[in-house]
Amino acid sequence: MIDQIKQVVCENCSQPNVLCVLLMGSVSADAHDQHSDVDLLVVYQQSEPVLRLPNAAWKWDVSYISEKEIKGLQKLSDWRANAFLTAQIIVDHTTWLPSVIHEICTLSDQESERHVTRWLDAYLNAFYRSMRAVRRNNELGYLLQASSSIMCLINCLFSINKLIPPYLDRVDILLDRLEHLPMQKTALSERFAAISKSANPKDQIILFRATEKLLRSCGFNQVYEAWGDQLENEVNYWEG
Repeated sequence: MIDQIKQVVCENCSQPNVLCVLLMGSVSADAHDQHSDVDLLVVYQQSEPVLRLPNAAWKWDVSYISEKEIKGLQKLSDWRANAFLTAQIIVDHTTWLPSVIHEICTLSDQESERHVTRWLDAYLNAFYRSMRAVRRNNELGYLLQASSSIMCLINCLFSINKLIPPYLDRVDILLDRLEHLPMQKTALSERFAAISKSANPKDQIILFRATEKLLRSCGFNQVYEAWGDQLENEVNYWEG
């Protein structure tokens, strides 16, 4: 399907002000179904073009962005940035597009450290509150906090791998890109799903221990130490 899309776009993209065309969305992430649109992002210079594409077996959804706008995209505050993690280049008449996409999707060393610290602390807070809510039999509370802990941990793991956080429905696809993980990818995905569904303390503790080993080995001892004995006491309650 992607080869067909590329062929159609290349055959109908001759406007001189079109700099490049990116395949975005679920098709580019290989997460599409029969109802998915084909999302294209056209990068242009000067005046905005109109890309006229023939009818096909799929529906086109074309967006436009100027050269200035894509080069100035704020990776950590613009929701559109996350989509570039799975973007595919179809047409490129520039010398700078790959480096711009790389810049949008990756974190500097300083950004990585700052965001790992932030998201790790948020994960530990949600983990702790979920475990306490289980003790109180607060079902809504422990399920919400457990789900929040998974979201924070996902953001933490992408940050430690120097990538911006993904859309959550693309996590399973993008985990393969991460070098630093607390456990094997399939096991991690299964643990995420199990915790989100039940907040089971045993599952949460297994993930907590594996994450602690990884993050301490990467130099984030201070985040754990700031919690004093609270986390260990809570884990000991369930393991005792």
